[in-house]
Amino acid sequence: MSPITTFFAVTAVLAMAGCTTLPTGPNVMVLPGTGVSFDKFRTDDTLCEQYAASQIGAATSANASSSTDELQERYDVAYVQCMYTKGHRVPISGPFSDLEPHGADMPPAHIPPPPTGAPPRPPS
Repeated sequence: MSPITTFFAVTAVLAMAGCTTLPTGPNVMVLPGTGVSFDKFRTDDTLCEQYAASQIGAATSANASSSTDELQERYDVAYVQCMYTKGHRVPISGPFSDLEPHGADMPPAHIPPPPTGAPPRPPS
C-alpha cells in the first residue's frame, strides 16, 4: 500500500470517527411502574443509563463505522430492556387503526338467525 493510499485511508477513518457522537441519554419515554416510588424510578433510570452506555462501548474504531443514529438506537434498546426488567412501563410498537372496534353486542355476520316458532320440548 502506497503512503498516499494509507494517508487517505487513515484520514477517512478519522473523519468518520469525528462525525460519530455517543448518546448522552435515551430518546424514549419510560414511566414508573405501578407502585414504584419516584425515587426508585430515578435510581433505576441512572443505573439503566449507565448500563446502556456500557453496552454501546467507548468510541473505538469498531464503533467508528457506526452512525450516530445506530449508536442511539442500540443505546435506547439497552435502556428500555433494563427499565423493563426493573418493572417500569416502556414504549411498545404496533400499528394504530382508525377502524371502529367490534362490539361484544354485535354477533358475527355468518351466524344464521334462530328459527321462528316455539322451541322444541326438552327430551323426557
